[in-house]
Amino acid sequence: MATFEERFLNKLKELGGAEEAVTNNAMRAQLGWKPERYEQTKKSLLEKKLITLAQGAGGKVRLANGAAVAPKALKVFISYAHVDETIMLQLLAHLKPITKLGLVDHWYDGKIKPGEKWAAAIKQKLNEADIVLLLISVDFINSEYCNEVELKDALSRHAQGLTEVIPIIARNCLWHDEAFGELQALPKNGQAITSWADRDDALTEVAKAVRARAQDLIGKKVN
Repeated sequence: MATFEERFLNKLKELGGAEEAVTNNAMRAQLGWKPERYEQTKKSLLEKKLITLAQGAGGKVRLANGAAVAPKALKVFISYAHVDETIMLQLLAHLKPITKLGLVDHWYDGKIKPGEKWAAAIKQKLNEADIVLLLISVDFINSEYCNEVELKDALSRHAQGLTEVIPIIARNCLWHDEAFGELQALPKNGQAITSWADRDDALTEVAKAVRARAQDLIGKKVN
């Protein structure tokens, strides 16, 4: 299913081609969206420099540099210890708005299909990932698979500039001396999610940071 951004850009190309500006009123009417949805999507596309504003009654928009479709959502791989599944699912809930905006498309091992070779699936998704989120806890650090397979591959790709690796401190543990210890961790100051008075506050901060990084990476791809 096309994202809101893809639908916006495709409709803009349909109505105005590669160069002509289209009124906001015409776009809203054709898309059948509520004003809030339209403005939110337009704002995101402006930030990514995929559209530009034009003068006219009620305002107009046009494709920037002949852009025809929105860039594909960044692929996000979530590495975690299964004992932290509850926190991982809570994180996914907070990342959902970013997914709906078409910024990211997340994957974790719970999406492995019945009969699928799980090791091969994990390897493939790691190699495809633009961003790898490490959900850090003592169980993650002590997991041989998380360290010897997922973390090792992720850091190797990070060193080559092929993926972004972002540690997210789920539970307090001695993580600073680990292989990922020099990377900037989330939430702020590496304060574990479970130590916040309100866990939603911690997860919201994480989601905001992931959104900002995703927008930055997409902007670089576009430019």
